[in-house]
Formats: sequence, C-alpha cells, structure tokens
Amino acid sequence: MSGTKSTFSKEEQINAVENAADKYYYTAEQEFDDIYKKMVIDETQNFIKPGKILELGYINRIWTDTLLKKATTVDIIEAASSHVARAEEDFAEELGKKVFVHKTLFEDYQPREPYDTILMAGVIKHVPDDLGFLRLVRTWLKPDGVIIGCTPNSRSFHRRLGTYMGLELAPDRFNKRDIEVFNRHLYDRFQWRALFLEAGYEVIHLQGVFLKILSTQQMMHLGEKYDIDKIMEGLRQLGRELEDYAWYLILVAHLPA
Repeated sequence: MSGTKSTFSKEEQINAVENAADKYYYTAEQEFDDIYKKMVIDETQNFIKPGKILELGYINRIWTDTLLKKATTVDIIEAASSHVARAEEDFAEELGKKVFVHKTLFEDYQPREPYDTILMAGVIKHVPDDLGFLRLVRTWLKPDGVIIGCTPNSRSFHRRLGTYMGLELAPDRFNKRDIEVFNRHLYDRFQWRALFLEAGYEVIHLQGVFLKILSTQQMMHLGEKYDIDKIMEGLRQLGRELEDYAWYLILVAHLPA
C-alpha cells in the first residue's frame, strides 16, 4: 500500500485534514502515545544534522524542542488550523525568529532554501501521492542533508493481534481509525524502505521501535494496575529484538552521492 496515488481535489484534501485534526489529537490517549513517541525521538537524535531544519506536520512541541537543540531555524509545515494555532501558541516567543510556521498542504510548500534535515514523523501516510511528494522533497534537501522518516508499522504486533482476535480483517488493511484520521497509506518495513528507494534516495538506516502489545486505551488501563514505566521499558527492549513486530518504523535517507 505504498507508492499508490489517491486522487483528491485540494478542497477535499484540506477538508479531510481539518476533519481529521478534530479526531486525532489533544486527548488523553494522544498524551499517552507521547510516551512511545519520545522513544522514537531518542532513537533519531543522533541522525539530526545541525542547521536549517524542516518539520512536516505538528502535534505538540516534543519533536520541535528536540530539533531546536541542533537547529539554526525550524520551519514547520501544517495544514490543519487547530495544529497551526497550537504551534504558534507553543512557540510564541520564538515565532518569526527561530521558529517559522507555514499553514499549507505539504505539496504546496515552496522553501526559500534547502534544508540540512527534513523530519517526516507520521505524516507521509496522509499524503495522497506519497511517492510524488517524496520525489519533490529531494529538491528541498541540501546535497549532504538527511531525511528522517517515521511511520506506524502496518504489521505491528498489536495490529496482528487485533486481526487474530477478529477485530480487523488483516493488519495491513485500513481500519475505522485509519479512515477517521485520513490515513491514505499503510506501510510495513519493506514497503517503507521501497518507497524511499523508488523516490530516488539512498536508505542508510531502518529500524523498528517499541513492541506495542495492546491498543492505547488497553495500555492505559494496564497502567492503572501495574508499574507502566517498567512495562514500557521492557516493551522497548523487546522492540529491538522483534523489529518486524515493532509499533513504529524509523528510516534515515540521503541523496545518492
């Protein structure tokens, strides 16, 4: 399900993004998911190249704060009005100085100069023409720059488990949640790698992070009875052993020499 183009008008796409934003973020479940995302951030820090950085999409400041440690400037691209407002509020003091927020669809963005690092954390799955967009982004990257691409794993343990429990038809089929949040593509580790290779990048790193064994709500209930920090750390270690089943995928790529 990678490298396949979904056809939408600009108006339909913007409306879908706005509707998805109302269902996606700023909930207790999303805050809990930040625990996993911080693990992903920990694994990517050493790949961030200092300098001018582009962040595709905005949820909250946990990614941006990490980027700012190495950035001269961070440009944030976001199309959803509520997320743009959140970014502008979170970085009110840095806005227009070190942080710049651009309200636009990713495909319509026109950078003024190329970037040292481009971060794509959980966003390419929303782009109708994922392959075409990744080809476009090649022109946004400095010759020695890096792309960090992160995405959920369509064949993760908890999606597989949901299938065997009869809750889903298959782990790599769109479920109700995928439809709600405008997921246009699902990727396993091979499809994720293939997408970047087909777009003309050289992939230098690919790994799975965190073994998510249950849904977020179920994990939250588990934390009400047991030491969730120990459970999460154990599942982080298991994710290193069982990367094909991991919750999230991290890919690092650059332009061919």
